[in-house]
Amino acid sequence: MNRLLIAFFLIATVGIAAGCKNNTSSGSSGPTPIPTSSNRAGLTYLAYGDDFTVGLGTVFCGVVNAGPCSTSPTQPGVSSSVNPTGWAQRFGSYLTLPRWQPATFAGLGVNGALTGGAPLPEGPGGDINANSGQLASLSTTVQAVRSNNIKTLITIESGINDVLDAFYSAQCLSSGGKLVGGGGATISNPCTASNTQLADVNGNVRNGTLYKTYLSILSNIHNLAGGEPEATILVGVPDLGQFPAFFALSAVQRTQLTNDSKLANAAINAAVADSPLKAVAFADWFAYYAQNPQYYTTFYFASDLFHLNDQGYAVLEPLIQQTFQTAFPSV
Repeated sequence: MNRLLIAFFLIATVGIAAGCKNNTSSGSSGPTPIPTSSNRAGLTYLAYGDDFTVGLGTVFCGVVNAGPCSTSPTQPGVSSSVNPTGWAQRFGSYLTLPRWQPATFAGLGVNGALTGGAPLPEGPGGDINANSGQLASLSTTVQAVRSNNIKTLITIESGINDVLDAFYSAQCLSSGGKLVGGGGATISNPCTASNTQLADVNGNVRNGTLYKTYLSILSNIHNLAGGEPEATILVGVPDLGQFPAFFALSAVQRTQLTNDSKLANAAINAAVADSPLKAVAFADWFAYYAQNPQYYTTFYFASDLFHLNDQGYAVLEPLIQQTFQTAFPSV
């Protein structure tokens, strides 16, 4: 099903947070638009990310990587017809308003995916930067969109799994263990983490693997043939220390998860600041939930208390919609 979705998308594309960075560069820099962005119409929405972009936790998906919402590095994502209640699918449905016609949505999340750059072997979900069904094929995907004179919106929601990987890596090392990678780390078996680094020992996020990978991703988006997409939104990381799944951890461990979530957001924002990409905005999930702490209650979480449920995704989607409307009013 996923392969058919991508094939259809490639062949038939016609079918509150920070705003975008100030663009002061001259028209002579960057690749020549083909065709020029001013002539593009419609909108194709490419949603890259992890479990939360897939929408794991809804009544349509359940909480495991199986059934209708199963994914792999080569076959990412689920369509709105399979899972209409994830945040990305809801946002995609919003973008079908007449203003953006012809409109196309391509869900390209992979359950369990990291962002990329981890020193040790990753889990079965791989990472969004290297997975062949995700950003590794971004150039081909966007060129297919532009061949039909269509505008492009990209969202990237990735960092939650990186925070957990960094947290479990630290737990393993602090207990005298040896990291081996391979994924599937838990608090009782943390040493299969991949040693994601959110910052160096001095707290400098620019020396971490998450920053370096995001900077590479944003640079690649900037260098796409035909110029930057009309809009790119990066969805930040919530406060994992407040997730019900981790209520049984010690206060020290939950504080570490909170601090790691902050580091991840700092790394993403540093990459935005340092990248050449101009049409990019950050959707601050951490701040949004801090303003609405009720969203951390179990009412908004699936049975595993980690993934959001239908209600959780329903209250998350307005953050992305508001970010899009504020940062890209002319798209």
